[in-house]
Amino acid sequence: MKDSLIVYENEWLLERVYQVSDSIRNVLTDQTLFESRCIKRLGEYLNKDKRNIKNRMYLERIINEVAKTSIKRNKNENYQTFRELTKTNSDGFEEEFEPIDVLADVESEVIKKETATMLAQGDCRKKNIVELWIIGNTNNAYISRTLARSFGGNEESHRKYIQRFRQSCRDLLETAI
Repeated sequence: MKDSLIVYENEWLLERVYQVSDSIRNVLTDQTLFESRCIKRLGEYLNKDKRNIKNRMYLERIINEVAKTSIKRNKNENYQTFRELTKTNSDGFEEEFEPIDVLADVESEVIKKETATMLAQGDCRKKNIVELWIIGNTNNAYISRTLARSFGGNEESHRKYIQRFRQSCRDLLETAI
């Protein structure tokens, strides 16, 4: 870490590393790995003697050497494209991997929030319970402790309230569906 600080202090050197990194990015699997190796090597050289910063040609040579070795190493680094990831469905046909589009799943988030608002009905305690349920926390003991810290009162009474509220939510959702 100490070695790399001297590289970050010299803006022209850092810019040159990023420039070379951008020029070989299509060949590398991980561009940041090249940059960190390069900065480490430059830092080691510069920490030997502070006057080494004047040896611009040698610094360029270090950057180019690290670039060459990174390109060679990249041949051994494996990666897979989405087209290579296939699975066989029930009909015996191969299907390509289709990543989940998080941005396209806005509708389910809106439905979750509307349902939570409907169940909470403007009550702060109910709202906190529903928000904890939404993030996946269904531990009544934890929720009751949280409510006791937030609103005061006894943990046991909050736990019983959560049980009654859960049952009323089930009944409400059954009639809604």
